Amino acid sequence: MHSKMAEAIKLKDSPVAILLTDQKPERAVQFKAGPAAGTQIGCVISMLKAASKGRIAVFDENTCGCTGGTVGLGFKKHELGYIEYFLSSGKEDEIEGEYRKKTPELVREYMHNLPDIHLPARYVVMKPLEKVTDEETDKVEVVVFLVNSDQLSALATLANFDRPTNDNVVTFFGSGCSSVMSQVLEQAASEQQKAVIGLTDITARQYLDKDTLSFSVPYKRFIEMEDNVDKSFLKKGSGWLEIKERL
Repeated sequence: MHSKMAEAIKLKDSPVAILLTDQKPERAVQFKAGPAAGTQIGCVISMLKAASKGRIAVFDENTCGCTGGTVGLGFKKHELGYIEYFLSSGKEDEIEGEYRKKTPELVREYMHNLPDIHLPARYVVMKPLEKVTDEETDKVEVVVFLVNSDQLSALATLANFDRPTNDNVVTFFGSGCSSVMSQVLEQAASEQQKAVIGLTDITARQYLDKDTLSFSVPYKRFIEMEDNVDKSFLKKGSGWLEIKERL
């Protein structure tokens, strides 16, 4: 599947399609089965980056790299008792805190307000968009662009091109994997689907170049934005064509 947006913003690597399926793809990379709470085999974002480079990655509930990955990808919700201390100030002699939230109480409230996602398939698959076949398009839920600041500006502007409002791109606190999956699935279920800027998660950033963020859209919204490329500033008027020269 070709993307006009990727071409228009001179995206170096492929947009990544995230699919839900009951069929495990052949020759896909996958983490080993599940670590215990507080341990990590790998990070979903390393797989996302691999998919942008041409690989196909697959996850099930037991192979998400870390316990947070199972939540960020939508397989389950966090169980309290560990996470509220891990994300905040820790628990004396038991859990080392990451200090992402001020108190465990704030984490508990945050957890209660997370999207309630129920995946209708066994596997989450990340693959380069150009490798998605016509037969697979009905399984695509999210499209993720890994972008620099110029490219992000272009996509954020395009997301507002066909709507009268100015709030069609959002960003939320959360894990890197939630910002490209569960937060976007929540948008997919809304009447006015919005794009999500993500990968501001401090832990996930070690797997990325310093100037890279994600711009993720539900597949339906992706198609709408694709249809607007030729009518928009990406092809007409001044401004973008000059900026494009430096990419």
